[in-house]
Amino acid sequence: MRRLLLVWLTPGLVLLGAPADPCGDKLLLLGRGIRFQSRHTPRAATVLLYLPASQSGAKLTDPKLESALREAGHKLRTAVTREELTQAIATGRYDVVAADISDATNVSDAIRSSAGAPIVLPVIYLLAPLGQHQPKLDIESTKESYGVVLRVPGRAGHYCSEVDKAMALKLKRERSK
Repeated sequence: MRRLLLVWLTPGLVLLGAPADPCGDKLLLLGRGIRFQSRHTPRAATVLLYLPASQSGAKLTDPKLESALREAGHKLRTAVTREELTQAIATGRYDVVAADISDATNVSDAIRSSAGAPIVLPVIYLLAPLGQHQPKLDIESTKESYGVVLRVPGRAGHYCSEVDKAMALKLKRERSK
């Protein structure tokens, strides 16, 4: 009789004891789920980064920008001077050309006759280099004009998603032709 009572009470006592949550349950409490995102892009792009030196000589860029795009599978080339930009456009085929918002209209004119008709991705620097005044920019009007805007500095995932949006715009433009 004791054995039968022990067999029936043991599972009951175990179930009434302290709850043993599985390992991942604490992440699902209060909306704290994990976002399982891959930085690898479905469409790898060939990106030309036009990064001219500022007046103070500092290179305007985020160190994470280039590494995030390379990690996502995009091919990168950088141009620092206007001559390097024109040479790169003449000799290569690019999907996206990222340039500072102040240079975006000049870059648009330069790539108009290039092969592959790349998309211009204007880059807005949210933090100005030391000693320089940054004009107040209307991000929404820029986004309406170009379709996408890359904000620097930012998170690596945002860089990749904006390049992916630019690629989607390019594919949409090619399908409409």
